[in-house]
Amino acid sequence: MSIITADTNINSSLEKVGLIPDVIPNAISPSTLLKVDYVNSSKDVALGNNLTPQEANEVPNVFFVAPDQSAFYTLVMTDPDAPSVQDKKFGPWRHWIVTNISGSNVSDSLKKAENQHTPYIGPGPGENSGTHRYTFLLYQQSNGEQKYKPMEHEQREQRRKFDTRGFEQENQLELISVNFFCCPT
Repeated sequence: MSIITADTNINSSLEKVGLIPDVIPNAISPSTLLKVDYVNSSKDVALGNNLTPQEANEVPNVFFVAPDQSAFYTLVMTDPDAPSVQDKKFGPWRHWIVTNISGSNVSDSLKKAENQHTPYIGPGPGENSGTHRYTFLLYQQSNGEQKYKPMEHEQREQRRKFDTRGFEQENQLELISVNFFCCPT
C-alpha cells in the first residue's frame, strides 16, 4: 500500500497537466503549502481546478506559512500557454511578481506597493485558445531582502516570454511551493 503525501499530490498534479517539465524542470519537495483564493470566486485555487477569467480578474488573497520566519520570499504568477496551448510563442506570460515578502509578516508584505515588482493582471486567454495553466510559484530568497532589476510591464509585449528559470538563477531563488488553476476557453 502506498502513502499519498502532499509532495506526491502536488507533483502528480503538476505532471498530469505538463507543468513538469513546461514550467518546473523536476518534481519538487514543497516546504509549505500555497493557498490562493479570489474574492470573485467561491473556489480556492486547488492544483488545477477551473476558474474563469471573471473569477480571477482581481488580485488574489495569498497565504502560506513561511518555513523560515526570518527569510524573504518571492511570488510569481505566469501563464505558459500564451497565446494558445497549440502556439506558446509568447509564453510564459508574466502576470504578477511580488518580491521581498517577509516570512514574519506575509499578509502585509504581499500588499506593500514597493513589493509589487510586476503589478497583477488577471487571465485573458484568447477565444478557442485551449486550456491555459495559470501557475503560482513561491520562492525563498537566498540573499534575504534584496533589490530586483526592474522589468517593463506597461505594454502587453513587455510581459511576453518571461524567462522564469533565468529569473530564478539571477536572483538566487529556491522554489518551495506551487499552486495553479486552469482556465478553459
